[in-house]
Amino acid sequence: MSAVADDTREIDVDSYDYVHLVIPDVNGLPRGQVIPRRFAWEKLSTGVDLYYGALMYGPNSETTRKIKEFKTLENMKWKPDLSTLIATPWCDSKSHRTASVLCDLLTRDGTPDGLSTRGIVQQLLWKLRDKFGLTLKVAFEFEFIVMKENTLEPLGGNTCQFLDLRKTGGDLDIFYDLCETLEKVGLHVTSLSSEYFAGQWELNFNPLDDIKAADMAFHVKNAVKIFFKRRGYTATFMSVPDGKEGTSGLHLNHSLWTAAGQNAMVDDQRKDAISDLALRWNAGLLKHARALTALCCPTINCYRRLHQVACPSDNTWAVEHRTGMTRFKVRNNDVYLESRLPSAAANPYLVIAGHLAAGMAGLEAAEIELPPEMDTVNAQKLPTSLGEALDFLEQDEVMVETLGRRFVSYFLIAKHDLELDQYSLVSPATEEEKFKHEREKYLVSL
Repeated sequence: MSAVADDTREIDVDSYDYVHLVIPDVNGLPRGQVIPRRFAWEKLSTGVDLYYGALMYGPNSETTRKIKEFKTLENMKWKPDLSTLIATPWCDSKSHRTASVLCDLLTRDGTPDGLSTRGIVQQLLWKLRDKFGLTLKVAFEFEFIVMKENTLEPLGGNTCQFLDLRKTGGDLDIFYDLCETLEKVGLHVTSLSSEYFAGQWELNFNPLDDIKAADMAFHVKNAVKIFFKRRGYTATFMSVPDGKEGTSGLHLNHSLWTAAGQNAMVDDQRKDAISDLALRWNAGLLKHARALTALCCPTINCYRRLHQVACPSDNTWAVEHRTGMTRFKVRNNDVYLESRLPSAAANPYLVIAGHLAAGMAGLEAAEIELPPEMDTVNAQKLPTSLGEALDFLEQDEVMVETLGRRFVSYFLIAKHDLELDQYSLVSPATEEEKFKHEREKYLVSL
């Protein structure tokens, strides 16, 4: 039996033994249900009613009683977007094939609910298109660390392995298998490299348009986690899993395109071929950088990464300079912007949503001043803690309004109640105790 997604595309539901109906939660984790093949078409057609408060759970499914709306334990409709159905071979067994489909969160009257992080990105992409006539292309750089599950010893040993294929040669087979697994479903790895820290790797992909880029990032992060778990390893996107130097980021490379298929960040008549629109977009990111940090660095542990070597410390920018928060890359008459702010632990939907909100604020502003390149003397310092970043987000009216007041309010409550307040209750006195708490909280879950 085949389910028809639209006039041109068929989904062969019978190809899969189980279908996962999923909504990415506030942490970028997959929430939903597993549906056996016998009932797959029925659920794909009608959706399922599930508790929507789960989308604001903590990294380990911690719950808060401070969001009154969730106290009634009410369900909402999780409506599958059939165009997103994708095979998930990382979940397959020898005898069972699986697939995943992303869902929209709908209210009782069938309208989109503002608590879905994927839904927020879609709304902002529509605004970018309708108001500015632009679309977005995104390519993430995924950094993560792989450890042996029982000992948590870094895969490849405890020494630096940056771009050293001799040190990592013995481990490459498992990464070849990972690349080929992702390749099966159209997640094409363009490059794989060992990164600076022990057990650290980076995956790169070509740019994708609009929501497809966020969906791809969501699938990649979850695929990596499950792939290594099933082989006796722990892969973690925790920002600093060793508590010291092993910092992992999720760099966001992006560009803006016109309906005619032209890169709107390119202007051959300007310095470095960077258009005025691109500079205004970048100015918006810098102006709202401290609020944006709460979305891009959403855990307590993330702030062990910021203010380190090759990681942002203040809201600076540059052309081809790795120490700026944002970095224009100009190559072969092409221009795109890299944001180095996001941590590996970030929800890719919220990373894109935050950059859309801040960037469009730059385009909308009657006047917005872009500071000189790498002006570290006058630049605002980025937050040094999650609590500080949350305060900046709460105070940034433009970001709150654009992302949705209800979502931001619940995001702030969840982060305070489920992470910061719990951390305070533990009252770790030493750095060792603090890191132990962070590792228990984030290592396996993120």
